[in-house]
Amino acid sequence: MRTLVFGIVMSATLLAAAPARADAVDDAFALGNAAASRGEWGAAASAYERAVALLGQPSSLLSFNLGTAYAHTDDLGRATLHLRQALDFRGNPTTEIAEAARTNLASVRRRAELAAATTGALIDRPQTWWDLVVETLETPGVGWFALMCGIAAVVLRVALRLRRAGPSRAIAVASWLLVATWAVVGALHATALRADRTAPRAVAIGASTDAREGPGLHRTSTWSLAAGAEVRITDRTPDRTSGWVHVRLAGGIEGWVPEASVAEIERPIGHTR
Repeated sequence: MRTLVFGIVMSATLLAAAPARADAVDDAFALGNAAASRGEWGAAASAYERAVALLGQPSSLLSFNLGTAYAHTDDLGRATLHLRQALDFRGNPTTEIAEAARTNLASVRRRAELAAATTGALIDRPQTWWDLVVETLETPGVGWFALMCGIAAVVLRVALRLRRAGPSRAIAVASWLLVATWAVVGALHATALRADRTAPRAVAIGASTDAREGPGLHRTSTWSLAAGAEVRITDRTPDRTSGWVHVRLAGGIEGWVPEASVAEIERPIGHTR
């Protein structure tokens, strides 16, 4: 198995909004680092989970350490979840953390695929360039880019009307190109955001979960969902404490699984179990 990257963030600290909470977060984080340095990965994961709950906001640094600790305990579902969260722009990942998270995620992915092949459970297809494009379209930078194109187009159209020397063909063409860019990029950005809101991405955190034809253990199981598989949640039962969610794998395979067996990638921090 490829060696997991860990040491690059061992000495870092975390900051929370209130000083007292910041101290508690840093204490939990330091305990996790100390346990990890001794190779006690279960204890490290527990300490990092406490830090997650106390911090109350996304942190790529913490998600990376937590995902790596879970990878060492062979909890491939939670390892995948937290390493994916480490790449979330909301956690402000540095280039170093993002690169290390991708390295560890690739290692975990290979192990998850092997486990799925052994048990016969289904796992999502590997991430493609199109998946990366969709993820990029969801970022705020794309939305701001579309907005600035729209503003620039308006400014150019106003400038054309105010020109005394007659319209400029170059400015007119540029303004229409900006309008087209604003419309296309803005629409794609909105579509990507809407998809994440209506069918949020989630990761299977159970070892192997039976997917059923309907919500409830009395329903027929048609296939099994492998740990670490990424799915879309398309529906859920009203009961959030012991409820069920309808999930869809890439390719259209669908089924109902217990809500506790999956965790949303962009779910509020502190709700990963």
